[in-house]
Amino acid sequence: MKARMAFAALVLAACGCREPAGEHSHAADELIARAKSAKEREALTRVRDEVDAAARARLRELDAEIARLERENAALRK
Repeated sequence: MKARMAFAALVLAACGCREPAGEHSHAADELIARAKSAKEREALTRVRDEVDAAARARLRELDAEIARLERENAALRK
């Protein structure tokens, strides 16, 4: 359980970084590599991918919000 918490913390810390599409967060690679079994490695990889997907979705939301605010700001300056 401690390993999963550490893993989640590492992945969340890496979520602030923008990554090219199709890449995963590398913050947890070492933890995944140290997994004691293929089943544990598979579970950690799945969790990493789920966290990465959620982070990418949140970044898309924030990018859309920034674009909307920039448009509003430009309209107010006119």
